[in-house]
Parts: sequence; C-alpha cells; structure tokens
Amino acid sequence: MKSQANSKPKILVVDDEPDNLDLLYRTFYRDYKVLRATSGPAALDLLAQEGEIAVIISDQRMPMMSGTEFLSLTATQYPDIIRIILTGYTDVEDLVEAINAGKVFKYVTKPWEAEELKAVVRQALDTHNVLKARTRELTRTLRQESLLNTVTNTIRSALDYRQILQAIVDTVGHMLEVDVCLLRPFQDEQLADKGFIYQKPLSEETEVQEIGAEIGVSLSSLPIISSATPLPLLAQTVWETREVQVIHDVIDDERIHGNTPELRERGQAFAAANICSSLVVPLICQQELMAVLALHQCSLPRFWGEDEVQLVLMVADQAALALSQAYAYEQVRALAKRESLINTITSAIRSSLDPQDIFAAITQQLGQALQVDGCVLSLWTEEDEFVECVGLYDSFQHLENLKAPAPDNNSSSNHHLSNQRLPYSQASIQENPILQQMLQTHEPVVIGNVSHSPSDVRGFDLPLKIPARSLMFVPLLADGKCIGSITLHEGKKVRQWLPSDIDLAKAVAAQAAIAVQQSHLYQKTRQQAERLLELDKQKTEFFQNISHEFRTPITLIQGPLESAVAAGEGLSYSQSAIALRNSRRLLRLVNQLLDLQRLNAGRMQPSFHPCDLVEFVSQIVESFRPYCEKKKLHLVTQLDECATVYLDMEKFDKVVYNLLSNAMKFTPEGGTISVRLKSERDRCILQVQDTGIGIVKEQIPHLFERFRQAEGSANRSYEGSGLGLALVKELVELHGGKVTVESVYGKGTTFSLWLVTGNAHLPAQQVLETPTEVNTSRASVELADLELVESTTDNIEDITINLSPNVDTQDSAHKTQHSILVVDDNPDLRTYVSEIFRRNGYHV
Repeated sequence: MKSQANSKPKILVVDDEPDNLDLLYRTFYRDYKVLRATSGPAALDLLAQEGEIAVIISDQRMPMMSGTEFLSLTATQYPDIIRIILTGYTDVEDLVEAINAGKVFKYVTKPWEAEELKAVVRQALDTHNVLKARTRELTRTLRQESLLNTVTNTIRSALDYRQILQAIVDTVGHMLEVDVCLLRPFQDEQLADKGFIYQKPLSEETEVQEIGAEIGVSLSSLPIISSATPLPLLAQTVWETREVQVIHDVIDDERIHGNTPELRERGQAFAAANICSSLVVPLICQQELMAVLALHQCSLPRFWGEDEVQLVLMVADQAALALSQAYAYEQVRALAKRESLINTITSAIRSSLDPQDIFAAITQQLGQALQVDGCVLSLWTEEDEFVECVGLYDSFQHLENLKAPAPDNNSSSNHHLSNQRLPYSQASIQENPILQQMLQTHEPVVIGNVSHSPSDVRGFDLPLKIPARSLMFVPLLADGKCIGSITLHEGKKVRQWLPSDIDLAKAVAAQAAIAVQQSHLYQKTRQQAERLLELDKQKTEFFQNISHEFRTPITLIQGPLESAVAAGEGLSYSQSAIALRNSRRLLRLVNQLLDLQRLNAGRMQPSFHPCDLVEFVSQIVESFRPYCEKKKLHLVTQLDECATVYLDMEKFDKVVYNLLSNAMKFTPEGGTISVRLKSERDRCILQVQDTGIGIVKEQIPHLFERFRQAEGSANRSYEGSGLGLALVKELVELHGGKVTVESVYGKGTTFSLWLVTGNAHLPAQQVLETPTEVNTSRASVELADLELVESTTDNIEDITINLSPNVDTQDSAHKTQHSILVVDDNPDLRTYVSEIFRRNGYHV
C-alpha cells in the first residue's frame, strides 16, 4: 500500500475554507496523493518542501494572497506544474490576464461538478506528463550540445563556406594532433580540385595554409611531405566515399594498394607524401555528400582510438550541417542578388510609361549584372517575318558614354539608344534555327563557343560592334507563347554560361515579358481612353444637336398654335403646312432613335420577304423625283435585273431614303444624283452617287459612327442628328449585307450597298415567302427634311415683296422705318420669325 501511495501523482489543493478543502481532498485522495494548504504563503512553503507536484487546484478568493497571485508566483519556479483555479466569477480581469499569460491552465466555476473537475484534472495531468517528457528531452539535447560547442563554435562563427572548411581542418587537425588534415568539397557530383589543408606546426606557432587553386599547390613547403612529391598526386589521398575509412597502417591495405589504375595512383600519392596512417571521414547532410575529410599521420603509424573516431564523426556531422547551411547561405546571397536586380528592373518598369525607356533599362541592368559585352531585347512572334530590336546595351558604347562629357539632362548613358529607332534583324525568323528551337522548346539556347557552331548561328546579326564568341538566347514567354527574346553577347572571350547565369537571364526575361504585356496594355488602355473621350465628345455634340433638332420643329408647331389660340382664330394654310412638315420631322427623329434603341437591345425582329429590287428601287426613286425637280437636280437611274433578294421593306426603305436624302442635301443646284443597280456573282449592288461637295478623306473612317456628322462641307445648309448613316450601316448589316463609301472632296460621293441574293444567309425563322409591296406613303416622313426646299424660294419672294417700295401705306402711321435682317438655316423658322416682326411693323 505504501509503495502504491508513493506512486500516485501529487496534487496540491489550496482553499481558505476548511469545508471546500475537505471536499477537494475526498474527491481526489483515491487516485492522487493530495496535499492541502489554507493560503497562498502556506502553499508556497509546502511546494518548497515537497518538490515535484503535478497539479495545483487553488481557490481565487483568499485572504492575504489571491489565487491568481499565488499561481503567478509558481509559474516561473515550477514551469511543469499545471495550474487550475476555482472561481465564482469574481476578479474576472485578473483571471483573464492569468489565463492569457499561460499561468493558469483552466478555471472551474463554483459550485463544481465532481466528475467535471476530475476530467479537468486528468487532462491537466496528461499535459504535465507531456511537458515533463519534453523537458527531459530538451535537457539531454542541451547537455549533448554543450559537449560539441567547444568544437563547433569556430565552424558556426562563419557563413562563408570557405571559412567553414578552413575552420574544420584547423580545428580537427589541431585537436587530434595529426600531421596533415585535408578537405575536398564535393560539388557537381565530384570532388572539387580546390581544397583546404592544415599542417602540424614545427614550432610553437601554428601555420595554416589554404589551397587556392589545386590541392598540392602549397604543399611543396610542407617539411613532412617530400618536396619531390608530384603535386597532382596529393589530391589522390582524399577520395570519394560515403563510409568512414579507418586505416591504422597503409602498408598492404587494400584500400590504398591495388591493381586498378585508381588504386595505383592512390598508393603512389601515399608513398610520395610519406603517409603511414589515415582517417577518411565523409561529411554527409540529409544523405547528401558535402565534402570528404582526411587526417594523415606521417613517418610513424598511428592507432585511431574509438573515441577519436566518434569525436571526428560528431564534428563531421556538425560540420556537414554547417556546410549545408553555408551553401544555402551562398544560394540565398545569389538569390538576393538576383532579386535585387529583378527589383531594380521592376522599379524601372513601374517608374516609366515609355516602353523604350523600360526596354533600355532591362538590357542595361542585365548586361551589367552578367558582365557581358552586349544585351539585346527583341520582339517577335511566330507569325512575324523579322525580329524587331527594341532594347540594346553595348558595353563599349556604355564606356564611351561614361568617358564623354556629361549631358545637360539627367538621362542614362543608354538613353540615347532608346530615342533611336533600333533596327530590324535581316535574318528571317522562319529560317533561323535558334529562334525555331526556342519556339518549339520555350527554353534558353546556350552557345558556349560560336566558332564550333553552324555557320547560320555565326551569322546571327546583332547591332553590336564586335562579333560574338559566346551567345545565350532566352525566350520571352506570355500565355504559353513566345513574344520575343533576350540575347546575351560575349565578344572578348569564350564564356561557359553557368546555371546561375541562365536562371538570372530567365528571371529577367519573365519580367521583360511582363513589361512587354504592360506596354501593350498601356497602349491599348490609352487608345481606349482616347476613344472614350471621343465618344463622350460625340455624345455631347449629339445631345446638343438632337435638342436643337427637337426644339426647332416644336417651336414651329407650338408658336403658331399659341398665336391662333390667343387670337381666337384658326391656323392659316401656310401655318398649317409648316406645322405638318415639322411634325413629320419630329416623327422621323423619334423613329430613328427608337430604331437604334431596338438595335442596341436586340429587339428589332425583321421579317424578310422576297423582293424585286428593281421595282423596289424604282418606286422609291419616283417618290423622290419631285424633290429633285424642286431643287433643279438631275436624277439618273440605271437599274439592271438582279436575282431575288430578301428584305424587310419597312426597314430597308429607310436605308434608301436616307442615302437619297443625303445626296440631295449636299448636292448644289444643277448637280446630278445617279442611282444604279447591278449584279455581281451572288451579290446585288445598289449605288447612290452624287456630284455634291464630297467628304474629306479623314472623315470617311468615322462616317458610320453614331452621333458623327461629317465635317468639311463648305456651308452646311441642312440640319442633322448624326444618326442617319449609323442607322443605314446597322440596318444593312441586319440584312446580311455591307455598305461602303467612296468620296472625292469637292467632286462627289458614292455609297454602295452590297446585298446577298437568296435567303440562305438569313435566320430561317425570320424568312417569309409571301411578297409585300413598298409603302410609298412613308416618303413624306422619311423625306420630311427635303420639304424645306419647297419653301425657300417662296420665303425669298415674300421677303422681297416686303422690302419692295410699293408697300401699302394705309397703316404707315403704325409702322416703323426700321429694318431687321433674320438669319437662320431653317426656312420655316425664318418665315415664322419674319412674320412676327412684320406684324409688329418692321421691314424684314
């Protein structure tokens, strides 16, 4: 029983109320050794006597010292003890602070459930056991580390792997008192020729020599090793191995002597260096061989003790880890250098919107980082014919710029190249094997020696001063496609490109590809912004025009009506004619706006019927002829027979009326309007030609844009909303056709409608085989603007009569002798305003 009680975990319960203390004791005494205290200070004394305790259960509200205060004092001195507090929701702030600080494991509220409290204590005990095991393991590890610190401090004090390797040979050689300690790094799957050496000093001072080029270069000064030893043979005393080689006596040892060429060379090296005993230890980290360490005893054999071997192995393990970290540090430094270059290039990309400046910065930064003679950035794709050089760095030109006097502006030395148009390569992309290889592999092409390459590679032309001896080509990739390349050029010497050089060039090429895409995106965004500004301007002009177009007819309708209502009389014939014309103009404007809105919304549902295009055009032309006669224009038709076309006549007649109306508006009196219809293969071509003022060449590409009115007329005598030709284009395309325009400014314009015969190109559900007829009554609405021509001569005659000296002077006493000149491009408005002034006694 006694031994069983002693094996129970210890818990300490603290409460100032005896009943609670007794209840806690009776709850846990069967499974635990329960210690009791009535206050915090008493519990601290008990802890000092008992030592290790697993769990403390403490009440919060106690005199002299609260539970959180007591437990906080135990946290530092007894970190493995798990602390539980009993609380009645008082001192919440102290409790929360203690829990957050890790000084309290959990809290239990009063009154507590016995089973719940037992579960909390079991959980706390499990946590205590885990912490205790972890602490023991940590203590053991720290004790082992302390033994190795004296050996490995010199190794870990340096980050440069050369210093680490030299520290290894110095420390091990001095500690084990060997004659020679050699170390060869293992790099690129073989032992490096460069290594490090320690020589036992002949005097009290230590002499340490580092091999700079080859092992054996500085060994001629070693007194123990014969000066007659061939220097290359000394490297054979350290060989690649992944097992510890303990050689007490090299005589007749099969690892030193044998019949293979390698063993014969090794035996000769040992004999020449007078080596009698050796200990060869590999430095391995994560199953990767980092280096091989060899300890040699010369002149006399040496028995290597087990403790010596284990100590060297411990040092080798630490040294391998330190060497691995040093290699990683070297790689991080190289990456940092690369990232610094990338950041510089990224900053150059972000600091400028000029693509030439960005490309010049990329080539200069990469060329200087890799110390090449030239760096060229070229843009090309598989579809292009030639390579375009957009960025160039020439080290010779750069040096000349540095020697030249500094320019006034703060431009870079390579900036003048960016201001010039760099040349296109004369080598065809399709015939260039290097570019074709990059197109296929999307990988760099490395040429170490151009003279050993095919002639077509040697002929790869670059805008640099000296021919290339080594080249590297790196593709610029975007969305899985090649959009260009970076060419690195070495002309002074043959260069073996390192993997780090290739990686750096690829990283810069990735940034260059981003710069190219951003340049294209910037150009596209700028064009879109300019387009949006132009559209905004056009819309502003449209709303100005459309408001004018609406206000004028409304004024001419509303004004006479208000006058008639005010006078209590009806409208005269002339007033009624003006109102009718302008109501038709309003209806035409509204129809145009509604048609465009339906086209935008996709709600215009045409019905295509078979149509005899000759008859269709003839009827529209005849309804148009009276307007031409009024303006003294010659209307000529030449209508050839065409195959049947399918049209929505209610929509397509707007196209023809619009073109005829425009032709009449902009053709001066005495001019000619020609309407021709001809057949060409599966197309019918309808042309409307005039001898009017024509359209300036710059306006033709924008002619069918909405809200656009062609500028360039010598005198615009007709109003317009800028919607007519846009509606023409969209209605023609709705019929599966197209519209083109040819114009010579000052001589005339020709509009051509290209219509596909038959109905195979139209949606089947919108094709109806029942024929329909043209509704020529719509001409009065579609040609409403042309009715103004009829009243122009009459208005001039009315004005002439009013200005005549033979005016009835019966009411001359009520009239004034003042004259008013009325100027307006709308004849109806001129007539209306003039009539108002005449009624008020003015000469107009």
